[in-house]
Amino acid sequence: MTEAVTSIRRRGRPSSSGATESGGEVQSLDRAISLLEVLALSDGMTLSELARRAELPTSTVHRLLATLDRRGLVGNDPATGQWMVGLGLFRIGSAYLRIRKLPEISRLLLRELSGGVGETVNLSMIDGPHLICVAQVESHAAVRAFFRIGGALPIHASGGGKAILAAMNPEARRAWLGGDQLQRFTEHTHVSRRALQGDLAEIAERGFSIDDEEHTPGMRCVAAAVLDEWQEPVGAISISAPTVRMPPERILDLGARVREAARRLTQRYSGS
Repeated sequence: MTEAVTSIRRRGRPSSSGATESGGEVQSLDRAISLLEVLALSDGMTLSELARRAELPTSTVHRLLATLDRRGLVGNDPATGQWMVGLGLFRIGSAYLRIRKLPEISRLLLRELSGGVGETVNLSMIDGPHLICVAQVESHAAVRAFFRIGGALPIHASGGGKAILAAMNPEARRAWLGGDQLQRFTEHTHVSRRALQGDLAEIAERGFSIDDEEHTPGMRCVAAAVLDEWQEPVGAISISAPTVRMPPERILDLGARVREAARRLTQRYSGS
């Protein structure tokens, strides 16, 4: 009976005893990964440099590199003697690009941010001339900002839209903005390209945007862009609240928080 019970294990997972019995193999795997991490931060390193940086014996590093080289995960330049990450590592890493989904990756971070500030937090992405809310964590306050998932906002009159525009290259920004005359929603809306460009320059310097009742009277928002591996914007995180709970003196603190959240999500999404 004991034999039958102990032989049952969760499908796809090794037994805990296996990790103990093959401790040397686990240590070698950990050391090999550490070598790849060190090489990934450089444009090439000699064997001795790599051993010193990884704090491992040269003989151990040489043995691990030989195995990694056979699998195409590292390469060596005979002319310089330097080691670098290999094409095989790129093939493995690029698999993540096929399956990554920004809303799913952001879920825990959005909940954490909303809980920390007590306000509604949104993740938005651009679709055509609109900013689309693709994920949201609502505030529990009786009076709160609310934007329906899948709902659209104008790019030029929303915190997330302006954050994304500010992170775009000039050519892409011109294509998204369209004509010189922009639609007005409130008395605070930027209706000329020149006025909006001035705001975008400040956003780029500050690191987060401010929607000061530009789309909806009585509502303010701060937002920061999320970037891909080419430093192009793929979306934006925003914090929205009624103006009474987002007075000017609170905007800097909330802006710093959303900027940091966007930086963390950028790192999770693109690794940069």
